[in-house]
Amino acid sequence: MSDDIDDRAAALRFESRTVTPDDAAAVTAVLLAALDEEASVAASVDEPRRDAWVRSGTAMRRPIDVGPGRWVRTGR
Repeated sequence: MSDDIDDRAAALRFESRTVTPDDAAAVTAVLLAALDEEASVAASVDEPRRDAWVRSGTAMRRPIDVGPGRWVRTGR
């Protein structure tokens, strides 16, 4: 375990008098895992993704054909 995990675990305080050491360890492990997962998700987000409306519009367009007589057939 690294020092930052120990510091985070030491910062937890249980208000119930009936918390056993096993219960406290289990809750601490779940909370720290959730915090680590949230941090990794936040770090993996680079930039906002393009809107679904914008992405779907590009998939439906056909390429424009260039050449004699192609202008008329492009709209079909």
